[in-house]
Amino acid sequence: MEASAAEMLQTPQYIELGRIVLVTGGRATHHINLVPYETEAGDILVIPQHNYISVASLSDDYEGQMLSFGHLPVDFEKCARLHLQADDFQRIRHYVDLLWEIVHRPYDRQTVEHLETALLYDLKLLHAHQSSENTAKLSRGQRILQQFLDTIGRKDPLPRNVKAYADYLCITPNHLSAVIREQSGRSVMDWLNAHCILRAQVLLRHTDLSIYEIADTLGFQSATFFSRFFHRETGVTPKEYRTKLP
Repeated sequence: MEASAAEMLQTPQYIELGRIVLVTGGRATHHINLVPYETEAGDILVIPQHNYISVASLSDDYEGQMLSFGHLPVDFEKCARLHLQADDFQRIRHYVDLLWEIVHRPYDRQTVEHLETALLYDLKLLHAHQSSENTAKLSRGQRILQQFLDTIGRKDPLPRNVKAYADYLCITPNHLSAVIREQSGRSVMDWLNAHCILRAQVLLRHTDLSIYEIADTLGFQSATFFSRFFHRETGVTPKEYRTKLP
């Protein structure tokens, strides 16, 4: 469990644990699988496990708290931004403060687990109410875009062809391409290439895998093809990107 948002400033990174971020002051923009989530004081950002995250911006007065969980409820299979009433936010914050206090002294693990369960169940109810309101406002095109982005965020390895995602969403490739372009201003391949680069950057930054191994992991025929693709998209080679890291 953590109570600081500082770790999320390592950009980009892949998280294996679910996270709950409470924004207690200022503003922030987080990118979850390249999708921006803008938050302000009083918001809670719920990030399920196995996602790619980065922080695009933090205001000078930003303050936040963060908890990590091995598993979040099924209601949080997707990232969620909760904008809460003041009393709801304070109640959730009390849970966090109490958990933080308990784990910094000798404690019984069951006590922590029960408190975590209560916190997650409370968030689950708040999310269910807000989610039903938000979903009702989405057009069919917006829903397709949301489903597409959720899908590419979780596909591993990442297929880089339109048909694979059209088949998954039970629509034609032409229709998928048209909807994604209309709703996001970017093509399907733009999104897929950006995700591929994101995953490559995480592997280059956070692992000791060779360029050849990373190319193989990402489904490229050779390290040469991967290096050309990476250079085309970023302006630097994988080796240059890795050596320039702080």
